[in-house]
Amino acid sequence: MAIMFDGKVLFEGGGHTLRAMSWEREKVERGFAGLDGVMRVDLGRRSRVLNQRGCLTADSVAEMRAKIDTINDYINGQCYELKDEFGTVYRDVCMEGFSPLSGMACSGRIYYEYEIAYTQLR
Repeated sequence: MAIMFDGKVLFEGGGHTLRAMSWEREKVERGFAGLDGVMRVDLGRRSRVLNQRGCLTADSVAEMRAKIDTINDYINGQCYELKDEFGTVYRDVCMEGFSPLSGMACSGRIYYEYEIAYTQLR
């Protein structure tokens, strides 16, 4: 199964992996006179980072440019649904950045390694 973003298969072929990091928690720690140690107030779960790596493939440079432009259009501050290759659904996900790592042409196909950073808000 392919990784889907906003209900679209943007990442097919080339092997793509998605790693969900642990949730971050917000807390406040305070010390008071007469208190041995500190008092901690847990403010709850906040967000988490998701990292995706893979290799985009295309038949031409123009097709690869169109794929990259489509991905970059999602770096807009809006949240979408992300579905990984195992069918796990991540809701309220913002694409934060797209980083091309390396590209090459081989046998008439274009290959482009990349990395994407997402933030899942809740």
